[in-house]
Amino acid sequence: MAILQQIKVPLISINDTSLTVVDILFAHGALVKMGDILLVFETSKTTYDVLAEIDGYIEYRCNRETDYEVNELVANIYSDENEVPEKVVIKYEANKVFSKNHPSSDETMPIWHGQTFFSPAAIQLMELKGIGSAAFIGKDFVSLEDVMQLGKITKDQEVQASKQIASLPVDMEKVIVEKLSSNKKREIAYLSSVQSAGLTSTINTSVNTDGIFVHINQSLKHLKNSLLPVFIYESARLLQKYQPLNAYFTGDAIACYKEVNVGFAIDIDKGLKVLKIANTSTKGMKEIEQEIIELSNKYLDDSLHFNDLADIGFTVTDLSAEGVAFFTPLINMMNSAILGISSIDEKLHRCMISLSFDHRVTEGKLAARFLKELKERVESYQSKYYPLLNQEIGCFKCFKLLQEDLSDTGFVKCITPKGEEAYICQSCLKGF
Repeated sequence: MAILQQIKVPLISINDTSLTVVDILFAHGALVKMGDILLVFETSKTTYDVLAEIDGYIEYRCNRETDYEVNELVANIYSDENEVPEKVVIKYEANKVFSKNHPSSDETMPIWHGQTFFSPAAIQLMELKGIGSAAFIGKDFVSLEDVMQLGKITKDQEVQASKQIASLPVDMEKVIVEKLSSNKKREIAYLSSVQSAGLTSTINTSVNTDGIFVHINQSLKHLKNSLLPVFIYESARLLQKYQPLNAYFTGDAIACYKEVNVGFAIDIDKGLKVLKIANTSTKGMKEIEQEIIELSNKYLDDSLHFNDLADIGFTVTDLSAEGVAFFTPLINMMNSAILGISSIDEKLHRCMISLSFDHRVTEGKLAARFLKELKERVESYQSKYYPLLNQEIGCFKCFKLLQEDLSDTGFVKCITPKGEEAYICQSCLKGF
């Protein structure tokens, strides 16, 4: 056989160790031309088109709506139509080999007579367990799952738990079943990696927001009246002191990040992502705001790079726009803590902040100290003159209200030419 092109699952992002085939554009054995789109993968960020690099006849070794590991062979292009193997759907059961060399096999099952292909992960596990390729005679493709079944190797608790969830009974007359997207599957896997241990806790405190934006808004251009930039800014500086919150549990040790890279969670109908503000502790609030805007635009344009998603040591999730009083944020994979920002109560002039942390890495006392110090730092932005902003104080010359002057330089109390007490703004006082 002359195979002109082998098509394997590409590594597009370090977060995507498997991709989903969402579309197959040709029939098995069809003639394809160079530049044709052969199939479409779904990644955690977007979709990816696979193109033919040469004219030939396509053999598909994959199915729609199925996940495949990176480097797994999913298609071949042959030089001649007669060389394309017939596509056979093989039913394969654990600990049972279907082959003419195994009389115990079900004779009604189709037998694969061609070359057996193995995924890299399957080969690695076979070498580790001493399983020879002869054990899979009669099978066209061997995945990691096939080797695990044959060797009676059980997966870890997280995978077992996901299997139990997937195996719940479904009455098709009573429910409509919707397939989980690849994005949702990865979100479940990432969040389960910490929460499944059952050793996480959440502590909460309130932040007084009365007059807090008088100073903050002077540093912001696009995200005025938003607490996200200031919480990221202050958290990054505190994490240098509270290092266990910028770390993660490895299984038998604690790995502490050398750099402070704070990530912020975003989900605008394109799947939940945590985007990294690199070297956060070295940046000012204006720089942080600018990066939030730029990363959010890349998220919306599906142009994120894997560097925008990797090596995040601490996460901030902001639900202040959703009208929630408080919530329990879930710790992301390879993190030990996450900060949640709730909505501002306009009547009480406060918002709740919540810190979830991993007891395997740190303890409640340290987490409480971090949260207390963070609260104090953020509240320090309050203007001591803010109560005056609620009064109808105006400049007697230009009639500008004190509420409209957010420069924090204030008005000056004076005596008017008529001998009355009044206020004058800085602009009128200085003559311009």
